[in-house]
Amino acid sequence: MESAHIQTVSSLQKRGYFYVEPESRRIKVFRLPEDVHTFIRKLTKLAARKNCDKIIIYVRPYSKEEAAVKKLYYQYEGEIEGFFRGSDTKIYADFLHPSRNEPDPANVIAHVKEMNIKPQAKGEQLALGYKMKWAEEKNSNELANLYRKVFSKYPTPIHDPHYLEKLLREDTYFSLIYKDEQLVSACSVDIFSKFEAAEFTDCATLPPHRGKGLLSYQYIKLEEKMRELRIRTMFSYTRAKSMGMNIVAARQGFTYGGCMIKNSMIGSGLEDMNIWYKSLG
Repeated sequence: MESAHIQTVSSLQKRGYFYVEPESRRIKVFRLPEDVHTFIRKLTKLAARKNCDKIIIYVRPYSKEEAAVKKLYYQYEGEIEGFFRGSDTKIYADFLHPSRNEPDPANVIAHVKEMNIKPQAKGEQLALGYKMKWAEEKNSNELANLYRKVFSKYPTPIHDPHYLEKLLREDTYFSLIYKDEQLVSACSVDIFSKFEAAEFTDCATLPPHRGKGLLSYQYIKLEEKMRELRIRTMFSYTRAKSMGMNIVAARQGFTYGGCMIKNSMIGSGLEDMNIWYKSLG
C-alpha cells in the first residue's frame, strides 16, 4: 500500500504539483489535488524519505485550499500579490522539526522600513568603465566561477556550469556585467511561464565592485525584458540579514511580503529569506 501511495505522489510531482529541493531540505507545492489532506499526509512521508524538514505551500487567499492548509496547522509566512496569473498567493509552511522554525533575529527588514526608501528614478546609467551583456551558453564557465567566489553555499547548483547551460536553454535570463573583460557581477530572472510570474534571483557581485549600483542597473534591464515578455509579476527572496539586497528590492519598487524562516541553504547555512514582489501591470 505504501509504495502505491508514493507512486501517486511521484506522478503528481512529474505533473508539476510540487518540487523537492534537497539542497535546502524543503518541498515547494504550487498546486494541490482535490484530496488535500491525503496528499499532505503522503507528502510528509515523502519529505522524511528525502531528508526535507520544511514543506511550503502556495495557495490563493480565501480558497478551499487555504482553508485546508490552515486546518492542518500550517504557519503563514507571507504573500506575493499577482503570483498566479495576476491572482494573489498566500504562502504557508509546515516545519517538520522544531529547530527549523527558529527565526533569525538578525533580519534587517525593520531597519530597511525605517529608512523609508523611495523607488529609484528611471534612466540610471551604468557606472563608468562597466558594460553589460546578456549571457549565452558559452558564458557558463565564467558565470559558475563568479558564483563560486561569492557563495560557498547556494540553494541551487549554480557552481556547476552544466547546470547553468541548462538554465540558459530554458526560461532563464542572466545579465552579466564586466570590468576590463572580467565578469564582476550577475543576476538572473527565472520565468514561471504558467503563472506569468518571474523570480529575480542569483545576484552576485565581487567585493571590490560593490556599492556601484551594478545590481540595481541589472534589475532595470531584467524588468524591461520581462515587460517585453508580458510577465505580470516579479518577485524575489532576499537574504533576511543582507542589508544591500533588501535595499535594492525596496529601491526598485518592490513591496515587502513577509519572511520565510530558515528557507534557503545559502552563505552561512539555512537562512531566513524576505519576500518581495512587484506588479508589472
